[in-house]
Amino acid sequence: MLLQQFSYQAEELRSFILSVDTFILTLKTGRTVHYRPNSIGMFLRWLLENNVRDSKKHLHLTELFR
Repeated sequence: MLLQQFSYQAEELRSFILSVDTFILTLKTGRTVHYRPNSIGMFLRWLLENNVRDSKKHLHLTELFR
């Protein structure tokens, strides 16, 4: 999946949390980055398909965009 303006590979990501329209991502290096995708649903699907951990673990949020 080609993610516009997203500089990281899934293997570099440890976890994420979604806040309104911005993903807050923790890298395996410990660094935190913010990303606002054009499509929240597509980016969320990509994260989940690549087994990036959802820090909130609220199914209603992740199910909403599947």
